[in-house]
Amino acid sequence: MNGKVMRLGKTCCPSGAPKVTMVNVGGVKVGIIALGEIFKKLYESGKNPEDVKKEELVKEFSIYNYIPSEAQNEYAEALMEEYRNYCKEKSK
Repeated sequence: MNGKVMRLGKTCCPSGAPKVTMVNVGGVKVGIIALGEIFKKLYESGKNPEDVKKEELVKEFSIYNYIPSEAQNEYAEALMEEYRNYCKEKSK
């Protein structure tokens, strides 16, 4: 291509694509897809953090994210903490 950059006039992702949020999982920053969208769905369905099971979070997030089986507990803990923070912000 003679060193020229081709531009197709499109961004890498559609504007409605789920966002990636960085989350600390077991001391490592990990990109999580659709965190806000999933939390919004849980919150709007009336689920408080104490109503959500860790297994439910891992299952829901596994739809959009690869979660290694050996790290499911760390992901569950991190996602629960993030959901608690999300609910605190929403209740302000």
